[in-house]
Amino acid sequence: MADFGLAGRSVFLTGAATGIGRATLDAFAAEGARVVAVDIRIDVLDEHVSSAGLDAVTTVHADLSTADGVASAIEQGRAALGTDAPDILVNNVGAGRLNTFETISDEDFHRTFELNFFSMVRIARAFVPAMYEAGKGAVVNVTSDLSRQAEDTIIDYAASKAAVASVAKSLARAYAPRVRVNNVAPGPIWTPFWSDENTGWLKDIEAAYDRKGQEAVQALIDDRGIPLGRMGEAAEVANAILFLSSDLAGYTTGSTLGVDGGTIRATF
Repeated sequence: MADFGLAGRSVFLTGAATGIGRATLDAFAAEGARVVAVDIRIDVLDEHVSSAGLDAVTTVHADLSTADGVASAIEQGRAALGTDAPDILVNNVGAGRLNTFETISDEDFHRTFELNFFSMVRIARAFVPAMYEAGKGAVVNVTSDLSRQAEDTIIDYAASKAAVASVAKSLARAYAPRVRVNNVAPGPIWTPFWSDENTGWLKDIEAAYDRKGQEAVQALIDDRGIPLGRMGEAAEVANAILFLSSDLAGYTTGSTLGVDGGTIRATF
């Protein structure tokens, strides 16, 4: 495992119970960082932290789709860390459904933006100025390849992630040089976001391609023309997050790092 030099750093991580969030939690913990891990699925998060023996992790139950939930998470995070702001902020929480434009209601757009976009805005408003006053800080937002290359479904999700990326650029300018703000944009990563039998996208992919299981996944990979020819792994995204959080990325801010298997082929 790579050593990113993060031992002793404090981290506030959202969406930590499963998938990319869990892999990122494990990676920070392996580095020796102190982590406040936030998720609405606190039973899942607590079970993982306990079974993995992550002693330097404090779990926080919060619904980040509401202003009150964000405020509660921030208050608990500050109490756990004993400071106004962490050294590192990772805005990872997010959700979305594979719906076509005509089926997405105003309420759907609002619900998606409350969780994916406004949670990032509210948490950044609380922590980033305090990071600046402390003289240092790193922020990493998990966006999506869909924020850079829109598709004809999951439009509200893509729009919310594009908004996150835009605000991150503004924050990178506003709080430089003390605070670095970057994005990681995953492509298709095999996590419960895709595989969960109740909420994952796999069943939608199976319906779209009239195939089951791995055959449906491969059809998606082929259809999107992913050069690396496979789905990504959560740990591969976590490594990118840790890199941008570390001093190894000390001259990187306002950037978006794609971890997408080559799905995005723009020249900028």
